[in-house]
Amino acid sequence: MDPLRSPRGARQAKSGSAPVSAAEPGPPSPLSALSRLWPLALLAAVVPGLALAGVLPRWPGLVHAVALPPAGFFTDLRVLLARSSSYPVFLALLALVLAIRVAVLCVLLGGVRGITPRRAAFALLFHLAAGVPLMLAAQLEFIAQTLLYARLFWTAVALLALSWFLTAPLPWQSTTRLRTAWRRSWRQGLRISVLLPYALVLLAIGALADARPALVLWLVPVSALATAVAVTALSRPPRGRPLRRLAAAGCAFAVLATVFVSTRADPGHGPSPPPRAGSLLLMSGIGSHSGRGAIFETEVGRLGYTCEQTYYFSYAGPGEGQPQRSARCPITTGRPYGPADTQRPLQEQVTAFAEQVRGLPEPVMVIAHSHAVWVVWQALAEGVAPGVDTLVLVGPFPASPLGYPPPGERGEGRVAGDLLRLIVPLAGILDFQFRADAPAARQLLADAGASSRIISRPLPPGVRTLSVTSATDLPLMPDGWRLPVDRNVCPQRVAHPYLPIRPAFYHEVNRFLAGRPPLPCPPWRDWGAYLARPWGVPPADS
Repeated sequence: MDPLRSPRGARQAKSGSAPVSAAEPGPPSPLSALSRLWPLALLAAVVPGLALAGVLPRWPGLVHAVALPPAGFFTDLRVLLARSSSYPVFLALLALVLAIRVAVLCVLLGGVRGITPRRAAFALLFHLAAGVPLMLAAQLEFIAQTLLYARLFWTAVALLALSWFLTAPLPWQSTTRLRTAWRRSWRQGLRISVLLPYALVLLAIGALADARPALVLWLVPVSALATAVAVTALSRPPRGRPLRRLAAAGCAFAVLATVFVSTRADPGHGPSPPPRAGSLLLMSGIGSHSGRGAIFETEVGRLGYTCEQTYYFSYAGPGEGQPQRSARCPITTGRPYGPADTQRPLQEQVTAFAEQVRGLPEPVMVIAHSHAVWVVWQALAEGVAPGVDTLVLVGPFPASPLGYPPPGERGEGRVAGDLLRLIVPLAGILDFQFRADAPAARQLLADAGASSRIISRPLPPGVRTLSVTSATDLPLMPDGWRLPVDRNVCPQRVAHPYLPIRPAFYHEVNRFLAGRPPLPCPPWRDWGAYLARPWGVPPADS
């Protein structure tokens, strides 16, 4: 070697840049930002154009189509699951969007010249690895929004957040080896100092899109701009002590979660009501059993009724009584029923309700939980239960936003519907028995507009109506949570199954019956829905 010539690595060190292995291309200089970020500008123009043309749904989640990988790919999966009418269509479009996402990531990492076989293979492997939990999260969201099961929706959102925070920093680790990127990502504290502010910006953009649907298309470029800023920041090495920042972020999250859970206000049961005349009929939801379900645990005395005035609806029809089990009062009417009876055809359930409410001492107050809301609403709208004076809707859903075709038939949601049929039977482990193609499921859930058509029917004049909604259910209501009733009380910070046994429920019902105003409702009570809905599956009418 010529002693007057310095080695290549030494010359690079003198010029202030570290040597980069050909096998592990590093992030480009910030000076070449325009050559790397132009795909985001292109997507920011193409995505709204496709939405205007009707190719993509116009819903708040559209703003995340230009989000930092792999969040954009998650948006693709949600749309494909909800809209693909057959397996060939789903697979062909999945291959297309995957190729686009791989090309975009390659350009973001190194410009057009950065689209090398090694980098393309890394980008493909990255999307495939991240796509497994994201596909599961998207499918769980589809099931949750179709079956109106909020716990599953929040589980999917948690899985999405965890997957994104763990995988989003991987492409920016100056390597084309996924395992090496994983190790470096942890040493760099998962780049939490960049990803956390960016995630908060994404939440804000999505919430604005949900609150103001007319702005959705205009917010897509704003989301792309936020992604460009994040890409630029991730292309630079982290500063300070990233592991300490990660630990601090984890501690802050734990504190905020603890404060949120522990500050749940409890207004109490309120004053004891006077004894009421007539009778009280309690109706449980789908998948329930005789004597099993939260509605059976309702303390009827706190509503002014005695056990002698209390009756429990049976989905199996009239009879001589049912097992009491967890019910507060003996069940002296109705036939014993199980989950299969709750999934009978809707008209049979309406007939069973009319038969059991007929002859009860009037005035009759009905408290219907979840699925039972549609049954009693249909019955009252048809005029087959004239003795009902007051209707309390507990955990109602104004509409079912998604649907799925019958087995083996083409139609929107074909792939997601088949996956639903495979996954839902596993809920039997948790004693929740549901058949996706049972008559009631096909009439009310598989048909995206069926339940809203029921709720849109007018009720007989003179029937007092009250709706009590769970705040955790709000993300499943893209068109809002208010029903056409006399009073919609503030959404309760209580999980859907436990609404009828919490103090606030008794307090609100008694205030309504006494003609008093509802309890105060903080303006932030439904903010969580604005933040969460853009991460769900696009509704059928979007």
